[in-house]
Amino acid sequence: MRTGISRRENVISCLLLLLLAGIGTAVYVKGQLYDPGLFQLDQLALSQNRPAGEPPDRLNRQDDDGSLKSRAPVTPMPAGLLDALAPPGWKTLGDVQQFTAANLYEKINGQAEQYLDYKFRRLTCVSLASVRDSSKLIDVYVFDMGRPAHAFGVYSGERTEGLPAVALGREGYRADASYFFWKGPYYVQVLASDKGRDLAQAGLAVAGILAKRLADDGEPLWGLTALPEADRIPGSVQYFVADAMSLDFMQDTYIAQYNKGGAKVTAFLSRQPSPAAAAETLASYETHLNKYGKIVASEGNDAYKLVTADMGGAFDVVFRQGRLIGGVSMVESRALAEKAARELQAAVRGRE
Repeated sequence: MRTGISRRENVISCLLLLLLAGIGTAVYVKGQLYDPGLFQLDQLALSQNRPAGEPPDRLNRQDDDGSLKSRAPVTPMPAGLLDALAPPGWKTLGDVQQFTAANLYEKINGQAEQYLDYKFRRLTCVSLASVRDSSKLIDVYVFDMGRPAHAFGVYSGERTEGLPAVALGREGYRADASYFFWKGPYYVQVLASDKGRDLAQAGLAVAGILAKRLADDGEPLWGLTALPEADRIPGSVQYFVADAMSLDFMQDTYIAQYNKGGAKVTAFLSRQPSPAAAAETLASYETHLNKYGKIVASEGNDAYKLVTADMGGAFDVVFRQGRLIGGVSMVESRALAEKAARELQAAVRGRE
């Protein structure tokens, strides 16, 4: 074992210690200096990962004809929409609040995604309180969904079967003392904190005021007019921007329930951007049918096709007609499924 250390080794050791100390000091000083360039969003990098001219997905929308258009800039709700909303015996509690897609989760955490899926634009909300009993509250939510189809889509997705209808907006219903309706591009919730006649009357008064204030061009929704009314179960129509029937290839789709000879039949209808797009969607549907069942019949030509599939005890019948995709799903009887699908196909002829 060495017991003697040369002067040269001592000098080198001291220099190394001084060098390490210098490096540590430099790192500390550098860490105290804020460099905004390190935290700036690199717009060039974003543009390189997205086709030129294409906005982020959340800013896209698909029209009823299936074409993709950029959404117009988000504009505020009509001025004074929620002003003087409290009926006699009630007062406004706090300020009117607004939320956009960027912070909607702050208001309705856990539910925001379903609104964003329908191209949500802005939420305007306020709370009202009873003057006599501050524990009685009414929360008012007005969702601007950008387009009537999207407002109806969210409304129809949250609607509960069997609740009494009310004459509010284009369509509405009541759940105890709370009210829900849609009108134009708006979906409205008037939520009471409890049950009771007084709360129900106050909520209806608030909902009535809002229904009169909200603008609506009155243009009918394509799907609501295209789906035949005969045998249709009232209040059963739903609209899906995407993933109808949990199928990722079914976009812009209306679904309704029909009573056919005592049996409930689910019918669907989608208008694609073009006949070619409809053919592609049908091909995806056929792949799905063969994966989870078996196609047992197929007929048609270049302009029309109808496919029947046994899905293991229930039947799907799907047709393509021009740029329309329609049919029925999970019907127990093959004969009933084919009959209902052909009736739907005949009813929507010329609705492309």
